[in-house]
Amino acid sequence: MALYMYQASYTARSMAAQIKEPQDPVEAFRPTLEDLGAKLLVAGFPFGDYDVLVVYEAPDDMTAASVAMAIAAAGEVKSGKTTRLLSGQEWLEGLRKRHIVNMRKAHPPYDRHQSPELLPRAARRGRGAGGVGARAAPAGADGPAGDRVSGRSSGVVSRGCG
Repeated sequence: MALYMYQASYTARSMAAQIKEPQDPVEAFRPTLEDLGAKLLVAGFPFGDYDVLVVYEAPDDMTAASVAMAIAAAGEVKSGKTTRLLSGQEWLEGLRKRHIVNMRKAHPPYDRHQSPELLPRAARRGRGAGGVGARAAPAGADGPAGDRVSGRSSGVVSRGCG
């Protein structure tokens, strides 16, 4: 089963009711989770933006969405957030897949007998943009309409001084 973390912030009304009649809110979550086919693993009360944090197992994302909707429908929370957690094994599988992708990018398959039309443009030219087959303009080449570019760095064009 997949792991999920649900974080919630209580409404002011809900917090006032808990202060008036203290009870363990985790026990209020447990039946909802179990009714939907999820299993509570751990719960706690963090400092910060959220008042309660619950980690649970559920068979799929649809079940996790149903848990969040059921809790929201009770009207006791002003905001909630569900996060899919990876197990240690899933994390390792992700790292291995990433390694495979990096290896493929570092060493793309290349067939020396491959048709030039199928090669990337830089490979067709030889060694990148300035490699064999690349054309370079001769020094002092004429620009548009026979203009010569002056030697100044401003790029000013002088006419017919040539």
